[in-house]
Amino acid sequence: MSVRSLLWGGAFAFVAIYPSTTLAQAPWIPPKGEVDVAVTYQWLDSDRHLLSNLTGSELTPLEIALGTDFQSNSLDVGRTQSHALVVDGDVGITDRLALTGSLAFITARYRGAFPEQEIADNGAFHASVQDLQVGARYMVAGDLWAFTPFTSFTTPVADYEVLAHAAQGLGLTMLEIGASVGRILLVNGAAKGYLQGTYGYSFTESPIEDVSLNRSRATLEAGFFLGRRLAVQALTSWRRVHGGLEWSDAVFRGHEHFAGHDQSAATREWRYGAGVSFQLTNETSVELSYGEFIRGANTHDARTIAIGMSWGFQAFGGQTIGGGFK
Repeated sequence: MSVRSLLWGGAFAFVAIYPSTTLAQAPWIPPKGEVDVAVTYQWLDSDRHLLSNLTGSELTPLEIALGTDFQSNSLDVGRTQSHALVVDGDVGITDRLALTGSLAFITARYRGAFPEQEIADNGAFHASVQDLQVGARYMVAGDLWAFTPFTSFTTPVADYEVLAHAAQGLGLTMLEIGASVGRILLVNGAAKGYLQGTYGYSFTESPIEDVSLNRSRATLEAGFFLGRRLAVQALTSWRRVHGGLEWSDAVFRGHEHFAGHDQSAATREWRYGAGVSFQLTNETSVELSYGEFIRGANTHDARTIAIGMSWGFQAFGGQTIGGGFK
């Protein structure tokens, strides 16, 4: 089994964090001609809306642990739950260049006394294909170290509901540029784990004139190999909208921008995840992960569980799946 195969499985274990973000942005890319495909199911549950207060203070890890909001900036306005099915693909065009793509199918429901939209928030699940994301990345360095710039383009592929607690997505077009860096960790010459990080900046369309929705995201992930087939991972992720609307200003129905308060939220959030990957064969692995909220504002305290399967095959180039570090 290759280290790169375990890294691929580890990356897909964290679809629980952002279901519509392509996960084929790891530093290491598949060899020329190799195609990797993953299908991941995610369950999401949220029961709090997190607003910013007048002092700018947000929920702290201590408040999360105690289940107490000392700053009174979170509201219980009902429960939102969703199922997501995400299909991701990654193909090695050369040994350094890869093309990626993902498509998400989302079904969501809201149960509570404060619906934002009469039909979408009627307590039933409502389903839609969500966003298509395509991109490319180029590995400048490889082997133990990898540095890989990337770009991706995201666009909605359906006219889904965006003004509802049970909205299937934001319905925004984005162009992201960024880079990933990774390091294989060796013990006595054998690969025992890895560290990798990613930063991306997205140029994002805005439905509100003169309100910027460009955003940044960053992730830091560590993994440890338990034998030849099992890996455990931990990840923390951060994202911030550079602009947007504060929900404390815009969520009330009389506000002129209430209709765009989800799309145009000044989101700030910090999350973590943990997962495990098991390599069934050199071509196939299964992944299980859990994601949780730490702190933030203008967002939801979503908890997520995901399970997925990834597999690869050689489409051209003549190499064998599973090559690399042993």
